Amino acid sequence: MNPRRGGGPADDGNGAGDIAAAVKLNGNLGAAKYGVFYADERGDVGRSFGALRLVRDFSEQNLGMMLTQVERPYLDREATVLGIDHDWRPTPRWNIRSRLFGSRIDQDGQAESDLGATVWADYEMDRGWRQQWIAMHFGNALQINDAGYLSRNSLNYLHWQASRRFTDLPEDSRYASKDWRWRISGTDNNHGDRLQRQFRMSRDGQLRNGSSEYAQINVNSSGVDDQITRGNGNLRRPSNFNAYYEYGRPRKGSWAWETEVEAFSGGLAGNDKIGYRVEFSPTYFINDAFSIIAGLSYERTPDWLVWQCDDPDAACGNRIGRFDEQALELDAGVNWNIGSKQELRVKLQALGLDAALQQVVRVQPDGSALTVDEAVDDFNVRTLGFQIRYRYELAPLSYLYVVYGRGGYRQDPYSDDVGNLLGDSFDIRDDEQLLVKLSYRFEL
Repeated sequence: MNPRRGGGPADDGNGAGDIAAAVKLNGNLGAAKYGVFYADERGDVGRSFGALRLVRDFSEQNLGMMLTQVERPYLDREATVLGIDHDWRPTPRWNIRSRLFGSRIDQDGQAESDLGATVWADYEMDRGWRQQWIAMHFGNALQINDAGYLSRNSLNYLHWQASRRFTDLPEDSRYASKDWRWRISGTDNNHGDRLQRQFRMSRDGQLRNGSSEYAQINVNSSGVDDQITRGNGNLRRPSNFNAYYEYGRPRKGSWAWETEVEAFSGGLAGNDKIGYRVEFSPTYFINDAFSIIAGLSYERTPDWLVWQCDDPDAACGNRIGRFDEQALELDAGVNWNIGSKQELRVKLQALGLDAALQQVVRVQPDGSALTVDEAVDDFNVRTLGFQIRYRYELAPLSYLYVVYGRGGYRQDPYSDDVGNLLGDSFDIRDDEQLLVKLSYRFEL
């Protein structure tokens, strides 16, 4: 369940949904726990969101159920999703988690249903070794995104992972512990097309000075992209890789900071063109209750593939643009604990993205990309998200929230400097909201 669907982009494309009222209720009935959620939006395009959650814990297992229903009158659509979840701990070494869920979509007088299932099995071995198996299947017509989130349907995924944690490191080592993981995985769609085979190796390290670091490398096989053309053919893509490193230093004096570095290949160039991303996020503590964060990141993707058609059924449905993409993003905020009962948080996210056209291709029936001489524009994107949230504690676990939000999205058909685009994003005011929320705990 993603409660942010309520008040999200409206179904008619004009701004955000206007929430008229919303309520969330949690509690216990004996050994069972329950949760109820309902939100309703104003206007002819307003949606309604409802959810029911039940969980019953046993000594070695627990069983749960989630039911969601969303009514979207503007689209003549009603979406119902029912899921069953089961966690089982047959021995202290085994933990098995299974999920079975299905969706039914009624839209324009037509009904469509499908199922999905996942199984996670974790096994604790001796001397710090662990193993994990994961299997997933999502049907072609499975749809849960009206109230939840699923990155894609038509998916079959398997992986096996071995990992080992080291804690008995020498006293002169800068590390207090290390956790190594090795994983192999395979992903296909329900039509038998191979999307990806991957080998992943990662290490999570905790340093004796309180810092942490994480490093990961993915080696990906060639495969097909079955979604980029919106049903107008699969695109064959070459093998590629991704390498990522993250380091975080806790507060020392008035400062704490995090940094991320990433290198990757992809697109149709495969490993012939390398992209990268860097980010640095320092935090300054004025005192223990007041801190300011200001993070900046830069990204360069030399072969970024973007579908170039407004209608999947049009003649341009198999056209793709290859762009040299650059992006500059600012992520800033303020956290202030005003005494023991009040809290003020400010968050700002701004993005400037530029995409300069390098080439236009058409996807062929065999999955290859044919270069064509067709007119496609450069483009740029600017986004802004700004929020001020005030919280006041009325009683233990009971709060009053006052939230102001502003933001929006802009896209233009030309190339520009990402620094200028980031600066221009602060002028965006597509949506502006003031929300008051009361959360009150009581016992029956």
